[in-house]
Amino acid sequence: MLLLATVFSRLLRPSKKNGDGARQGFCYRLVRLVAAIVRRYLVPECQKVFKHTTRLQILVLFVLCAYLTAFSLAGITYKTWVTPVKGTNLHNIRSGIGGFADRLGAFAFALTPLTIALCARDSVLSLLTGIPYQSFNFLHRWTGRIILVQSFIHAIIWTIVEGRLYQPQPTVYIEWIKQKYMIWGIVAQSFITFLFVFSLRPVIRWTGYEFFRKSHLIVAGLYIGACWGHWEQLSCWMIASSAIMGFDLVARTVRTCLIHFRYKDGSSGFGFRSIPAKMEVLKDPTGTIIRMTFSYSHQPWELGQHFYLTFPALSIWQSHPFTPASNPTTISPVQSHVYIIRACNGETKKLAELAEAAASRYPYGDDTTPVILQGPYGGSILNDEVSNILAISGGTGITYTLPIIMAAVADSSPISNIELVWTIRHLENLAWISPELAYLKSQLDQTLTRTTNSHDKDKIGKAPIVSVETKKRFRIRIFVTRPDARMLSRQQQPHQQYGEKSKDYGFNDKLSPVPSASSTYSAPLNRGLEDLIQEHPNFSITYLDNTRPEVSSLVDAFLDETVEKGRTQVIGSGPPELGSQIRTAVAAKNRPGDVWRGDDKRDVECVWDDRMG
Repeated sequence: MLLLATVFSRLLRPSKKNGDGARQGFCYRLVRLVAAIVRRYLVPECQKVFKHTTRLQILVLFVLCAYLTAFSLAGITYKTWVTPVKGTNLHNIRSGIGGFADRLGAFAFALTPLTIALCARDSVLSLLTGIPYQSFNFLHRWTGRIILVQSFIHAIIWTIVEGRLYQPQPTVYIEWIKQKYMIWGIVAQSFITFLFVFSLRPVIRWTGYEFFRKSHLIVAGLYIGACWGHWEQLSCWMIASSAIMGFDLVARTVRTCLIHFRYKDGSSGFGFRSIPAKMEVLKDPTGTIIRMTFSYSHQPWELGQHFYLTFPALSIWQSHPFTPASNPTTISPVQSHVYIIRACNGETKKLAELAEAAASRYPYGDDTTPVILQGPYGGSILNDEVSNILAISGGTGITYTLPIIMAAVADSSPISNIELVWTIRHLENLAWISPELAYLKSQLDQTLTRTTNSHDKDKIGKAPIVSVETKKRFRIRIFVTRPDARMLSRQQQPHQQYGEKSKDYGFNDKLSPVPSASSTYSAPLNRGLEDLIQEHPNFSITYLDNTRPEVSSLVDAFLDETVEKGRTQVIGSGPPELGSQIRTAVAAKNRPGDVWRGDDKRDVECVWDDRMG
């Protein structure tokens, strides 16, 4: 029912009437009312039970569990029969628990296709609902755990029945456990237990993400085969599971081939061609950052989507999701990609070493690194009905919000109120996106001119053209949480916008102590960075002493002091804690009653980058 409701709401979504002050229709206001209610009460996270999980996700899981519980218990005969065993003085004990165990086993089989569909990148559910595949990861994990519980209860009950309630023992149990279907059942139980244990976050950190991803795929396929061998009468569910898994794998391969199979340069003929990418290594107190750029001819992606990148020089079996920090274009088939990658441990650390080795070859050799592109994945986050955008990013999360802001400041965009908030540890982090930041600073004083036609009913052919000039409000705010002493000493009071109010940001609790290497870092700023931090009325840098800006204050100031009309979209990316704060702040600003009365200012949408689910 929830799936059907989501599909119909997407297909029958009413459109907004154009024109200021135009009264919206009943259906449109009803849809917006429901959306505001959902955001107000179901978008905040349920931190007490599940970490970084919204109430809406918990509600869907609760409904699923209630459905399974009800139909697992309904229709069972709750009686006990004692029957004699022929030729002995023993008795068999029969009851309804056998039927209950079979019901649980059947539900475990039936949940398998859904569980696989919930984790597929090219998900049928995403095609039907428009919800990005990564949003289903929470339900995928928990439907898998439900299958684990069901299968264990199923196995335990039948072990009790065959090993205790049926007589004589141990003859009955030995004959039962030796049967082919029981052997396959034990194998399937071992596989589902492996999938659960090796999907726990501590185990993933211990074994590595790539081991988890590959072993999960292989063992899931083996689990489907073992279930088929265990109970062939329910093989229809395993056929569906295999079809969904196969479709996803084939779709990934086709996506990659469509991008990379083409005529090679020169006379090499037709074949697979990787993309040569240039990588720049940026080192600052935060750590090592890789800025990777390349251009390639393929279909443009939607803002908010991401790609999986494979680096053949490291391994062709590993791919990682990255969001482009650049904007697609429809003018040319050649798309420019920019990626900001933090070098941590594992594959990204090796990538940084590879980038440094490639840079050392220039100018005597090729300084590029081959890349294989797969995607795009995810959904578009642009909304044509939105008039205000607040983008809040932390660290490398700027790659998600930056393209949205660059699209919003364009003359063709209907968005008139734009603000970018970026929290970084050190001022040197600005170098990650220095070209893009320089462009955005050049747009701070832009003016948008729109042309409208005013017609006289009697003289339509002589209608005059009236030009209306409106100025976009665009502001950039950067917070540096761990500046060195030199920056703190030159700290100035930030420009007070919003009517010179002093409470346009607050402060959270203190951060963890700064490592000594970072606190003593005081290398001179290069000329490019000095140009980036030049003062401007709509550009501010605030140096904080080991604190973070309070997200609720940022959201309140933007909505209460700058939004004059229209709906608002708050977009965020960064640490999970930032997402929790944004969801809570946005939920508090939604007012369902005001939205029903036509006040779009109280219709606030929250978009969070949940690539990793």
